[in-house]
Amino acid sequence: MTVLLRCAAAGAIALAVSGCIPRDRSAQLSVTLPSRWSNGQTSVQALAQTELATWWRRYRDPEINRLVDSALAANPTLDEARERVFAARSLARAQGAQRLPTVDGAASATLQSRLSGPTQGLNAAGEDFFGESPRSTVGVFQAGFDARWELDFFGRVRNSALAAEHAALVASEELHDARFILIAEVVRTYLELRGAQGRRAVILREIAARRSLLDSVRVQQTAGTSSEFDVQRARSTYEAARARAPAADLAVRVALQRLATLAGSARPDERLATRSRGIGIISTAVGPLPTSILRWRADIRRAEVVIAQRAAEADVAEADLYPRFMLAGTLDIAGNLLGKPLLGTPVTLTGGPAISIPLVDWGMRANVVRAREAQWREAVAAYRSAVLRGVEDVEIALATIRATRSRLERQSTAVTAASRALDLADRQYRGGLTGLTERLQAETDLRQAELDLADAREGAAVASVGLFKALGTPPGPDRPAAPRTAPEPAPAIAVLQ
Repeated sequence: MTVLLRCAAAGAIALAVSGCIPRDRSAQLSVTLPSRWSNGQTSVQALAQTELATWWRRYRDPEINRLVDSALAANPTLDEARERVFAARSLARAQGAQRLPTVDGAASATLQSRLSGPTQGLNAAGEDFFGESPRSTVGVFQAGFDARWELDFFGRVRNSALAAEHAALVASEELHDARFILIAEVVRTYLELRGAQGRRAVILREIAARRSLLDSVRVQQTAGTSSEFDVQRARSTYEAARARAPAADLAVRVALQRLATLAGSARPDERLATRSRGIGIISTAVGPLPTSILRWRADIRRAEVVIAQRAAEADVAEADLYPRFMLAGTLDIAGNLLGKPLLGTPVTLTGGPAISIPLVDWGMRANVVRAREAQWREAVAAYRSAVLRGVEDVEIALATIRATRSRLERQSTAVTAASRALDLADRQYRGGLTGLTERLQAETDLRQAELDLADAREGAAVASVGLFKALGTPPGPDRPAAPRTAPEPAPAIAVLQ
């Protein structure tokens, strides 16, 4: 009893000393969000979660659906994220098991042989032979169990388990984000492939038209109505058009290989190269309320969970300042393998309370607490940055959609006008009213307008991908729930509209 009182007194002194460490949880976060987007329309009605969860299907392209399914099934980066989630959840279960008592078992056996020595008295096995032939070999065994249970008075074990649970949630949100980014990259690359194929089709049409014009000029040269200058001029434009073809083919091959990598394959799908489709453009550019990104974006949800994880780690560091109380017990069984049994009780049971008191560590634990507090404040700042980045991404995506749609409309008008101009220039050239230079310039204007239109179509389609990527998706049933208990409430996040 005297020993326990002394231990309790020492523990009280340690608590008084450690209690002088101030906790700085005064850092607060206030993120001001607008009530509507400034660069696009804002939807006041909640969008269907099922539609947003499968947003790529709005392009109504079966190739996109097939590529997304292939990437989700075989992408190695996604497999890495899945394994990280599995590892984090396993570590969380292992950390949670420390709340329960632990029991270890051990056994040993020893054999002893006498090589030389006295031949009278007691041998190693306790046998009194008095001149008789002593036993040359004796053996003993020992087996037992050790039990240990830490009494978590200050929350060290509980907060360690909670921090591990939050780490598993962080890994889960990273998996969700990796999956979402993978889908966006697949759709974006597919649209870039279709855009490259559209530009290549324009170049092939230009090559065919330049070739037809060159043949026509050569016929006119034979008839004496065109000069060698006209022939060389037509040939120059024909070869210039052919020179643009390799770059267009390269863009197609790069997109095909990128799609193969995203799908976890080393060989591109040649069917995508032979079957060219137009680019689908989603008509709507309406964004939900700005506050939706707080729930939809995985990076913001991850940053929010990290705040709770850092808070639990800070509580663990503070608990290390205080004494640890434990209950320990041992059960031992001993006996002889050879020779006479050992004297005394072969089964012993011991146990009782134990205490570990931090006395002098030269500020090591206190500095760990300060470091954990700084990491908590860092997580709060990171959350605020994530929210601001989310707003920035959506605003830029909406502005990009508006700009690309406007460009697409005007470029379509430009192509129509350039096509009419070429038709007039061709008729005037064949009627002898204009020269070859005007005819070539009109065709050059049309092909350039068609190339710009292909770029505008690709830009408008890719801009929609950027909007969905910036908004994120509502968390579905696969999103893990937060731990039911916490060492303290999460820091107040004030969102003002």
